[in-house]
Amino acid sequence: MAGLGADTEQVKKISQLESDIANLRTQVAQRPQADDPNVGLGGQGGNTKPPVPKPVESPLLAALGKLGAAAKRDAWAQLSGADNANLGRATLSGSNLVGNSALAAMRQLDNHHNAAPGGAPGQVSLSGSAKLKPGESRLWVQALNNASSFEQAPGQKDFKQNTQGLVMGVDWALDSEWRMGLLGGKSQSKHKGSRFDGDLDSWHIGTYALHQSGPVALRLGAIHSQHYGKTQRNVEFMGYKDRLTGDYGANSQQAFAELGYNLGSGSLSAEPFANLGYQRYSRKGYTEKGGEAALKADAQTQDNFSTTLGLRTASIKYMDNKMSLAPRLSAGWKHLYGAIDSTSTQTHQVSGRTFNTKGIAQDRDSLVVEAGLDLNLSARHSVGVAYNGEVGNNSRTHGLMGQWKMSF
Repeated sequence: MAGLGADTEQVKKISQLESDIANLRTQVAQRPQADDPNVGLGGQGGNTKPPVPKPVESPLLAALGKLGAAAKRDAWAQLSGADNANLGRATLSGSNLVGNSALAAMRQLDNHHNAAPGGAPGQVSLSGSAKLKPGESRLWVQALNNASSFEQAPGQKDFKQNTQGLVMGVDWALDSEWRMGLLGGKSQSKHKGSRFDGDLDSWHIGTYALHQSGPVALRLGAIHSQHYGKTQRNVEFMGYKDRLTGDYGANSQQAFAELGYNLGSGSLSAEPFANLGYQRYSRKGYTEKGGEAALKADAQTQDNFSTTLGLRTASIKYMDNKMSLAPRLSAGWKHLYGAIDSTSTQTHQVSGRTFNTKGIAQDRDSLVVEAGLDLNLSARHSVGVAYNGEVGNNSRTHGLMGQWKMSF
């Protein structure tokens, strides 16, 4: 019954749009024409006929008038620009990669400092050296790849996004317990929906800090991202075709605080952790270019707090060539607070009708996992690769990350 109600509402909206366009066309047609010789001659020469309205054609209105109820539902799905409301959801999914980069840099195993007396393996650290050296610095580079799929309403293709990027960071030890760092990066995203394509260029800048006191680690970070996007929608039904394009600007912010307690001894370690996060997305309004189906999208803003509770494990194996191999695994439960629905207010440029379009809702609860492998090549160089994923009721995100790190 809920689906039937939604279909009825879509047909009603199409009928309202038809009525608005028809009224507008009638008003335009009834305006006196400047080249009509009868205009302004009332009462002169005996020719007092009113001006004859010139017909104003509307390909969109003509096509809508030929549709049945079922076809009108499909037409409304195209005309409403529903995928415009999904841009925030997809953008945040790609930007989360950068926050994961900062956390990965702080958590990354750095075991060559942790050998016990006599060369025996020491306790595995999940957040850097067991004792940070004042003045010691690190440079790291990460290559990122992320793919997300968001479920849409029945009958519509899933909305997909794919992001690739590069992030670089540098950090240094302030004393034996505090480490601070800066990062910057660039990413590109592709968005694809039902008759919808989008491109997004993003620039990222942020700062992070790590406080290590014995087994307790506090990780802090804040990141700002600037986004520049392009959209393309294709509308086609009953002989009517329209190609609509848009350009928009947006920005996003994310911040996190994570507390972990390192357990275990020898070559095996486990860390229960709790993470508090915040994310915000703000997009400027923009106007599509094209034909009668073009929309004007109002500014859009959404933000949420989140918590993640989980467990992270790691081990290390020392090899005869003085290199070491360190696999790691983590899993957690992420909970989102606040409004999870995504909506966009849009205006049909021809009719002037304004309506709210509902996008893909965010997942209230999701499972987050990570699996990685680090290879310490020497006392100063290491490389690593990691998989991270997030799975909820409405979305699935999978990412790969490669990292190189140098200490100096």
